[in-house]
Amino acid sequence: MPNRHGLSRDIPDPIQREIRQRSKFGCVICRAGIYDYEHIDPDFSNATHHDPDDICCLCTSCHAKVTRGQFSKAYVRKKYDEVQTAILADVPPPFDYLDFHDGKAELKIGGISYDPGVTSIVKYHGKEIFSVSPSVGETTAGICATFLDNEGKDTLKIVDNIWNGAVGAWDTEVVGPRIKVRKKRGVFSLILRLEPPGRIVIEKLDMRISDSHILVSENSHALGRYDENDRIYWFHANMVHMGAPLLEASAIEFLTDLEAEWRDQKWNGKGKRLATADNNIVMQTGLGVANKRMGIIVGASCLKFGIGSFSCGGPRPIGKMRTMVFRKPDRVAEYIGTGRS
Repeated sequence: MPNRHGLSRDIPDPIQREIRQRSKFGCVICRAGIYDYEHIDPDFSNATHHDPDDICCLCTSCHAKVTRGQFSKAYVRKKYDEVQTAILADVPPPFDYLDFHDGKAELKIGGISYDPGVTSIVKYHGKEIFSVSPSVGETTAGICATFLDNEGKDTLKIVDNIWNGAVGAWDTEVVGPRIKVRKKRGVFSLILRLEPPGRIVIEKLDMRISDSHILVSENSHALGRYDENDRIYWFHANMVHMGAPLLEASAIEFLTDLEAEWRDQKWNGKGKRLATADNNIVMQTGLGVANKRMGIIVGASCLKFGIGSFSCGGPRPIGKMRTMVFRKPDRVAEYIGTGRS
């Protein structure tokens, strides 16, 4: 309800965003990523307007210490000033803990379904970018991931079941079960939806990794490779399910064309196989669904997989590809293959 001056508790979105940016997206005292907007001086009951100079991000724990007289408002002001004036490298990232208490760990990405034995979700030239680790014995389940934006800059990391935001992001906001990272107003680099215990859903991802690009919505994806002229060629393979993974299995893998060819030769003749006339697109037991020239495999090193659709083509402009993945996910394969939207 409004205070005695008629001021609503609802802070307008642009002012909230400025407060988040100035607080570096976390509690100004402990850096927790879950927080409220705290009127410092005057407090809310005496405020006549919402002024970002006098409002900061403060977690419920630190707020309780203020209301119980353990922290002074002057201390909150001091910490807010420090966060605003410090160089980014000296500001700890916002963080919070994730719930994997029941031993399960799943990262849902782009409509791809996989057995728990698939622990590498995205691999780039041998480096695991996203991985999951279900509990084995007394080990704790969890997810590790490094999320980047469309320029390859860090947006958010998950390490040891703790997420850490990037203090240099344009905007990071936690709303209910969602963590949202914006590149600019109305443009999201990442949206994660937490489904505890043990599950994280990627609702939106627009991420560049060196010469590659990943666009992901909850139910679709497009995997891209840049050529020497910065044009992007795309690949999509909608897996119904991938199972019977080998130790090195990965849901999505980027590798060299020579490595993809070597793996194809390794598995050729050792199970079911379908290939295009030029032998570039191959669906092969143990290999996965591969575009060898692009160096992309979906369902890499899985002995069983079911596929709903696949497509490759290009170059296709990334702006149009974003529209298809994020707004018309059922048309992604058609657009990649034909250019028709």
